[in-house]
Amino acid sequence: MSPIGSLLKPGGLDDIPIDCSPKASSDVAEPVTPTKGKDIKAVVPKTPRPKLQKISPFFPKPLVDPDSCLPFPPVDALSFGLVQEQLAHDPFRLLIATIFLNRTRGGVALPVLFKVFDQFPTAEAMASAELSTLTSMIHCLGFQNQRAKKCITLARTWLTCPPTKGKRYRKLHYPCRLDGRDIGPGESISDDDPRVAWEVAHLPGVGPYSLDSWRIFCRDELRGLASDWKGHGAAATDFAPEWKSVVPQDKELRAYLTWMWLKEGWMWDRHTGKRTPASERVMRAARRGGVAHEEDGNWVLEMSPVKKASNGLTAWS
Repeated sequence: MSPIGSLLKPGGLDDIPIDCSPKASSDVAEPVTPTKGKDIKAVVPKTPRPKLQKISPFFPKPLVDPDSCLPFPPVDALSFGLVQEQLAHDPFRLLIATIFLNRTRGGVALPVLFKVFDQFPTAEAMASAELSTLTSMIHCLGFQNQRAKKCITLARTWLTCPPTKGKRYRKLHYPCRLDGRDIGPGESISDDDPRVAWEVAHLPGVGPYSLDSWRIFCRDELRGLASDWKGHGAAATDFAPEWKSVVPQDKELRAYLTWMWLKEGWMWDRHTGKRTPASERVMRAARRGGVAHEEDGNWVLEMSPVKKASNGLTAWS
């Protein structure tokens, strides 16, 4: 028999088992043609993400926003650390500094400020400064055009009409609403006039922050009432320094006045300007110094002293 014939015998390739014939399987899904704009994705159940703890088990004290904290020197320290303390006997420079510090952090503004002072050391030099030169020097601070114009016009006005004892000018709505409305623009009043006015309010660029700073650190000396803002050299035994009547909005000035009042044993409320006797616990913390944080606009000194634990880490007592 030929080889081809053997293939046609039963059992050859044409002898296909019945169960091997192709048939549709119920387990096989019909192919799906993807359409534009539709994605075929497997549905995978989502595992809920674990919630992070808001309070560390190792450091149970809640974190505080750094912007609401300030270093708080011991009350027996000679200085709180404000640049106004350094410039208290140079009121022109102090007012220029407030233009730089307004809406700008001190760590950013002060290096630029002292470069400007090196370039323009006096009111005469600042008054003759080129606007473009000063603008380029302070460009990194922002608001450079407005700041430069204020500095130059302030210096020019300072030379033509310097602050003088017995000549006060209005500042509308400072320190309280409606203050100054009973004084005409450009009008100066004497010290015996009961209306509210200030010796530097006529200077361009002088707003509430500048006025608060100048009143705290410079006004008593200009008026001849004391040799500095702390009341040294005052002739009157019952003399009250000007800083005790200032209620500033700036947070660093508020912290400074909190510190100054604690030196005398008082807790000061920045909303009302009123004070209450400080407890012995508060005074212990004030003598120790540390960090203060804001609570409803008032500065509160951290009561728990920071200690070094035996393992070298920081611990709270």
